[in-house]
Amino acid sequence: MKLRTRALAVAAGALLATTLAQPAQAAIGHWEADPLALPPGYSDATGWVRGTDSHGGYAGNLWLDGTSHVVTWSKGQPTLHPAPGDYPSGEVVDENSDGTVLGQAIDMFGTRTQPFLLDHGEYEMLLAPGDWASLRAVALNERGDVVADAQPNNGGARAVLLWRAEDRAHPVLITGLPFMYAADLDDDGALLVNSFPNSFIWRDGVFEQLTAPPGAAYLNAAGIRNGQVTGSYGASDWLSGEGVWWRSPGQPGVLPSSSTTFGINRYGLIVGYGTRPDPTGPLGPLSVWLNGRAMGSLPLAGFTAGYAKTVGDDGTIAGVVSDRDPSTYGGRPVVWRYSLR
Repeated sequence: MKLRTRALAVAAGALLATTLAQPAQAAIGHWEADPLALPPGYSDATGWVRGTDSHGGYAGNLWLDGTSHVVTWSKGQPTLHPAPGDYPSGEVVDENSDGTVLGQAIDMFGTRTQPFLLDHGEYEMLLAPGDWASLRAVALNERGDVVADAQPNNGGARAVLLWRAEDRAHPVLITGLPFMYAADLDDDGALLVNSFPNSFIWRDGVFEQLTAPPGAAYLNAAGIRNGQVTGSYGASDWLSGEGVWWRSPGQPGVLPSSSTTFGINRYGLIVGYGTRPDPTGPLGPLSVWLNGRAMGSLPLAGFTAGYAKTVGDDGTIAGVVSDRDPSTYGGRPVVWRYSLR
């Protein structure tokens, strides 16, 4: 584990150092798209890629024969997993460097979800005491903590549940903010949440509010790693906004040529959408930033749109491409790598 972690740090550090040593306008490299293989007999399958172990493994779910199937990739090749528990289908939410996959089982009506962990082919359902209508898995961190949103059966206020790796039988119930929902989970257990119109980091019972950049009417935090946060702000017209990178809760920085962001790795590599040419028109280009600096857009492998939120600590980005809105409908699984050649 220590050797693997050191190798990841060297690779990501080399990318970081090479990029930041150049002038802001210099084109020192480019992104390349590498489609992930599809299961035999399903050459047109679509779905999502939402997890990586940061050393060549990826996880997601594909629609096959009308059902969402959990899929993992190793060395670019897919493995289909059986449906989780007594549920007919499942979808993937996250993955850590140990290859543990977080997902959720989905009932036959598509209305009730149950979080699970998939570890070396074995499922573990994450249960919670109380009368919950549905539990929506959100994030998994490096030490194995899990966070989910919880909706009570009585229609009351939703809550957030946090399963600590050392005691998954007794999840922590987190309340205290109106309209709160979880966004991500840092490796030290810090929880990123949204409570319109603001965003917060929760640590051991205390909420710390993220500072909004000038002109922001509301925030939408999306990802947190190594204390750094990414997300976006919206203006009062509900149309315009930009991506934001917080080096700390009180240090927001607007990302150049951005509209919104979705994911970040521990080195500050961020993926999201670039500026929209028309605020009411199509999405901007799927784009990348590193420590606040634009690193270009991602090629779409012959398609017209892309979506990604998974940013590995090895510098790869995983997502999907499609000819219709992939943020809603999914698409063909793809991994992007930065090349200096």
